[in-house]
Amino acid sequence: MLLAIDIDNRTTDFGVFDQEELVDKFSITTDKNRSVVEIKLMIKLILMDKNIKLSDIQEIIISNVVPELSSSYEMIGRELIGKKPIFISAGVKTGLNIKCESPREVGSDRIIRAVAATRKYKGNIIIVSASSITTVDYINAKKEFLGGLILPGINLLQDSLVRGSAKLPHVEIKRPDDIIGKNTEKAIQAGLFFAYKKAVMGIIDEIVEGYSLNKENTNILITGPYAHLLNLCKYDLIREEYLGIYGLKIIYDLNTKKAS
Repeated sequence: MLLAIDIDNRTTDFGVFDQEELVDKFSITTDKNRSVVEIKLMIKLILMDKNIKLSDIQEIIISNVVPELSSSYEMIGRELIGKKPIFISAGVKTGLNIKCESPREVGSDRIIRAVAATRKYKGNIIIVSASSITTVDYINAKKEFLGGLILPGINLLQDSLVRGSAKLPHVEIKRPDDIIGKNTEKAIQAGLFFAYKKAVMGIIDEIVEGYSLNKENTNILITGPYAHLLNLCKYDLIREEYLGIYGLKIIYDLNTKKAS
């Protein structure tokens, strides 16, 4: 079995593959302050609860955008399977044609999502990862990764609002019933929701118009913990949970000569 781990700033996704089948998946909150012992125990307990034997996991592949956790997960990988896990880094084959000025600067999270998307979809692809750090990436019909945009997630918008004021509270991040908030809490919820949604949708508009994309030949994928906030819009959005996990599996196969 293969354990694929996608470490994002907000959540860490895990996928367990038996040959080509994703047999189970789960997530934990990313926390730089957790010890190696605590993280390893959580993984063991979750796998045990899912009736997955640790002895059956032979390989681990990891994408990590939180540098402080690299050594922790390398140690965890060694202790779980007795050898160093594979990290998405320079030297690892991805099969992705990156047309950016500095391909090495592109985050591994963006790479694994693009790898999975180009394997599954044809035509132009726009990928929105709606997390604490929100990314919008564009891959053209030639399967060339042209780059994208990076902006704050809706929770970071709320954090900046609270830090910049003396009285405004944290509120539940949710879709409001009305664009006009009738009290402070609802006003903040509406402001956050519509600011975030309009920002992301506006970016998609600019990509579609700037690159003269045909909507019928363009797949717009959304993933991440805040993807549900973007569902209602003029585009047909495709919800893709655990997109990065599938990308990790493809890259693992490519580097172990198992790719079809």
